[in-house]
Amino acid sequence: MTFTLATLILLLAPGVVISAVYLLARRHFARRRHLSNPSYWTPELSIDHYRPMFRLLKEDDIRFLRAQPGATPALVKRLRRHRYLVFRGYLRSLQQDFRRCCDMLMLLAVQSQSDRWDILRALLVSRMKFAVAVARVRWRLLLYRWNIARVPVGHLVGLFESLQLELLALDQAADNARA
Repeated sequence: MTFTLATLILLLAPGVVISAVYLLARRHFARRRHLSNPSYWTPELSIDHYRPMFRLLKEDDIRFLRAQPGATPALVKRLRRHRYLVFRGYLRSLQQDFRRCCDMLMLLAVQSQSDRWDILRALLVSRMKFAVAVARVRWRLLLYRWNIARVPVGHLVGLFESLQLELLALDQAADNARA
């Protein structure tokens, strides 16, 4: 019995290791391919995509619903929950776009002809500010769900917008240098 189990483990272990290495390598090369293709990121990084975040958690719609005949606390709670879930989806998407912007800035800084420590320093500061802002928004979002606090979105979207503008300016400068 032990011999059979040991044999089975010896036969399966290399297959599991090879599969894991294959999947990790595949993910790594797919990400590198996307990063090296500027058409992958430029058109999709629109700040307009995140404008609904500003209105999504406002209390105007909740007050309007409460004023309607037949509105129950359960209905208001369900609306609040749905908006919470939609907002989390937007936040996840914003984080992915911010990460993609950071990756592209890093790539442009590394591929630059001169040392771009200023970009790398600004990128590090932007990442830290964004991480703090995301943590703050997540905490306030949790409180929003129980109608305790409002969620400040402007600062978070503003950080993404400034990083996006820096990326576009750097990309245009790189295009001018190539021409």
